[in-house]
Amino acid sequence: MSLVVIFAFAISCEDGFLEREPLDIISEDVVYNDQGYVESVLYRLYNYMPVGFPGRGQDNQPGNNAYGFSSILDNNTDIAMTKSAWIETWKVIRPGLMDATNNPLDNWETLYKGIYLANTILANIKDSELEDEVKARVTAEARFVKAFQYFDLARRYGAVPLIKELQSIDDELLLPRTPVDEIYEYIDQEFTAAAADLPSVSELPDSEIGRATKEAAWAFNGRAQLFAKNYARSAELSKAVIDGNGYTLSSDYEGLFQTYGGDPEVIFEVLFNGTDKGHSMDKVMLPFSYRADWGSQCNPTQEFVDSYEMANGLPITDPASGYNPLKPYEGRDSRFYATILYQGADFMGRKMDLLFPDGVDAPLRTGLHTITGYYIRKFMDQSAPFGVDFGQSKQSWIEMRLAEVLLNYAEAQNEVAGPDASVYDAINRVRTRAGQPDLPAGLSKADMFDRIVHERKIELALEGHRFWDLKRWGMGVEVLNNKVFTGMKVLDVDPVTGEMELEPFPVDNRPVTIYSEKFDLFPVPQAEIEKNPNLLPQNPGY
Repeated sequence: MSLVVIFAFAISCEDGFLEREPLDIISEDVVYNDQGYVESVLYRLYNYMPVGFPGRGQDNQPGNNAYGFSSILDNNTDIAMTKSAWIETWKVIRPGLMDATNNPLDNWETLYKGIYLANTILANIKDSELEDEVKARVTAEARFVKAFQYFDLARRYGAVPLIKELQSIDDELLLPRTPVDEIYEYIDQEFTAAAADLPSVSELPDSEIGRATKEAAWAFNGRAQLFAKNYARSAELSKAVIDGNGYTLSSDYEGLFQTYGGDPEVIFEVLFNGTDKGHSMDKVMLPFSYRADWGSQCNPTQEFVDSYEMANGLPITDPASGYNPLKPYEGRDSRFYATILYQGADFMGRKMDLLFPDGVDAPLRTGLHTITGYYIRKFMDQSAPFGVDFGQSKQSWIEMRLAEVLLNYAEAQNEVAGPDASVYDAINRVRTRAGQPDLPAGLSKADMFDRIVHERKIELALEGHRFWDLKRWGMGVEVLNNKVFTGMKVLDVDPVTGEMELEPFPVDNRPVTIYSEKFDLFPVPQAEIEKNPNLLPQNPGY
C-alpha cells in the first residue's frame, strides 16, 4: 500500500501503555509490518473510548467528546446539578432545548471516526508480515473498540448505518440506518469474536493496563445486551466475568476512584499521567475554598442525599430507620460519606464549613459556590497538589468495574427468572462491600427491580450510568420532567449536641428541568442528514 498515516505516538517493548515517542509521517506498508507502529495505531484507537471527566487532556482525547462539556453526565439527572449558566447542561439539556441542530451530547462524527480507524486497522493487518499471534490480538482489540463505538451509537441514536468494513470510493457511501436490533446483534458478534483472541486479565502484564481483555469484552457485551433487552444473553455474559474470579471488589470504595490504574475491581479504564495526557476533574469539581478560581461544577441534590439508606438498610422515611432530621448526616450508608461533601465532613485536613451564609464553602455565597449545599467527594484526588490546573489530573477514568457487572447480572437475571438466589447474591455482594445488610428475602420481581434501580443509583453515582439508565428504563419523564430540585442550608450547629438548624430551598435560579419521551433517544444530527438524506426518517419527536 502507498497510503500515508500520521501518528502521534509510538511504542517500544519496554514502554507502558501511556508512554509514546513522536513519529514522522510513515507509509502504511511500514506501519503494519512493525509491531511498535501497529501498537501506536491501537493507542490512537483506544483514544475513542469514553472519558467521563471534564476537560480534554493535552492530547485532545477524542473520547472526551462522549460527554462534551465542562461537567459530568449525571449533572443532567436527579442526583446532581451544575451551577454555571454557560455550561450546556443548563443552557440546553435541562431546559429541554436539545434538537437536531443543538445537541451538546452529540457524538456521531467522533464515533464514526473511531469506527473508520478500527476498520482501517482491520483492513491492513490482514496482510501484515507480523506473527499470527500479534495479528490476532491487534484484530481483537480493533473489533473490541469498534463494538463499543456501535454500542455508544445505538444507545444514543437507535438505528444507525452499519459499516462493517473499510469503504472505498467505489462503495455506496450514503448508507441508510440499520435497525437497532441488528446493530446490537453485530455488537454481540464483534465483542464475542474479540473475546476469543484477547488475553485474560491473569495474562495481562502491568505495562499493558488499559488494553482490552477477554473479560472486558464479555463485560461490555453484557452491558450492551442489557440495553438491548436481550436479558438472557446479558446475564450469560456478566456471569462469565463473575465466575472467572479475575476481579475482586475493592476494599476501599472511596480510594477506588482516586487510583492511577490497576485496582483489582477495575475491568477497563482509561489511564492518565497528568502531563502529556491528563484531565481536569479536580480543577473543575473541587469546592470553592480549594479551587477558588474555578471549581464545584457538580452539586449533589437534596433528593440524592435523601436517597441514601441508613446503615441499617432502611430508608430515612421508615420510622424504624433511626434517622434524625436534626442530625441528617449520621448513620448513613458508607457510600454517602465516600461520595458527598456536607457540613462538617472531614476533607483534605479540615472540616467542610458550609454554614449559611458566611461559611467559606456556604451555598450561594458567591456565584462560584454550590447551589445545593453539597459538593462531591467521589473522584477528588486528595493527594493531588493544591492548585492542580487544567489537564493535570491523573486519576483513571473507570469505564467498567466488577460492581457494575454484578448489578448488570442482577438486573438481567431478574428479568429472565425473577429474584433467584444468584440475583440476591450478586446485589448483596455490592451491598456487603458498602457495609449494608443483605436485601430481605421474599421480594417479588418488581420489588427486586426497584431495589436494583436504587442500588445502581447509589453504587454507580456520578459515573454516568444514571443518565443512561433513566433513558433505557423509560423513567426520564417520571423522574425529571417539570422538576425543580432542592438544596439544603445549614443555618446553625449546636456545639454540644451536634443538632443542626436546617432550611431546605428550591434550586430555582435556573430553568425547571424539562424532559419528554423523545429525549430517550438523541436526534440524528441535521448536518449528517444534509450530507446523507438516507438517514431519514429522523427519530420521533424531532
